[in-house]
Amino acid sequence: MNLIERLCDHLEFLGLGTCNTDETAGDLFWGILPDSPDRALAVMSVDSSYAGSTNGARIQIFTRGAPGQVRIPYEWSVAVAEELEGFSGFLSGDGPRVSIEAISVAEGAGTDTSGRHLYVSNYRVRYCG
Repeated sequence: MNLIERLCDHLEFLGLGTCNTDETAGDLFWGILPDSPDRALAVMSVDSSYAGSTNGARIQIFTRGAPGQVRIPYEWSVAVAEELEGFSGFLSGDGPRVSIEAISVAEGAGTDTSGRHLYVSNYRVRYCG
């Protein structure tokens, strides 16, 4: 499993959504923010670097709600930050050991072509493979 997939699993472990898999339709995605469902969260890599890098990985997390909804994606973004900021430990209990620092949280990224509000948060993740 790669780092952004592990982070997605960790968010599910924390009760912040359900990972979308071949077997389960969920609202948490890694590497892609698909057009549906409307309410969705995507864990994206800006620069995953490599395990053990002193610079760490740069990760973005996007949240989106149904057309016209501002509160849901904003509050979801803040809830994720409250769980991840300062986290130091193993992802999902048995994943890689990480140290997570929030760089920016719940930045408004405007709306998409369907009128859905987007929020983005940026994190620095230092990890061991």
